[in-house]
Amino acid sequence: MKQTIKRTTIKPRQKEILKLLYKFHYLNRKQIQPLLGHKHHRLIQEWLNELLQSKLIIQDYDNKLAPQPAIYSLDNKGKRYLKKLSEIKIKPLNRIWRATIYKDQLKAHCLLLGDIYLSLSGLARKNKVALDFRTKTELYGMLHLISPSPDAFFALKNKAGKARRYFLDIFDDVPPVLMRRRVKQYFEYYNSDEWQDNTGQPFPEVILACPNQRLKSHLNFFIQNKLSDDSELSFYLTTNEEIETIGMGPKALQKVHSKNE
Repeated sequence: MKQTIKRTTIKPRQKEILKLLYKFHYLNRKQIQPLLGHKHHRLIQEWLNELLQSKLIIQDYDNKLAPQPAIYSLDNKGKRYLKKLSEIKIKPLNRIWRATIYKDQLKAHCLLLGDIYLSLSGLARKNKVALDFRTKTELYGMLHLISPSPDAFFALKNKAGKARRYFLDIFDDVPPVLMRRRVKQYFEYYNSDEWQDNTGQPFPEVILACPNQRLKSHLNFFIQNKLSDDSELSFYLTTNEEIETIGMGPKALQKVHSKNE
């Protein structure tokens, strides 16, 4: 007698969860709920539990750290499922780091990106503008983009069709020399006119999220000395703490002015 193979039935909302984990790599339940726009956390937890039982996702939870919410990422079976979807890019999915190897810095980085997206979504609704937000995974293969690609590229577009575009980089606790190197890359990219000539759009403003106030001040001083008075290249600085406290909005962003301005 042939053995009957039981196939996993994935609900539409569970499919959305898998696609969110593809977009952000790591998310917690408190982020997944507003990302889905759903009111009932118990139902979301039920969907997550079913995905866990089906080995489509992995849960990282330390009960010693309660009330910290559990963190979720894709399991290999979940990646294989996503590969069948036409809207999913295969190559970046293959390059997603092994979800079973947890690195605290990496998780914190991705969770902060999720918080930034949620904050921007709220800001967009409040100001009645459209938000187009693409993470590093979604930017894979995009032509004429700075390399390595930013953590996110997003645009805020009003009803008249006027858009403001941004590159976003989140710095982990890295040596200042690496932060300065990234800033230099943005200056070289801007001066090359690759974006301007090939997209027909103004160069996006650059937002840099720093791990602490000390490194933010260091970067501010460095950029000030590189900016010319007539430069159209714009940098905004913030810190992880400012984003977590007041969100990703105008109050959290400090524009860098040239030294002579």
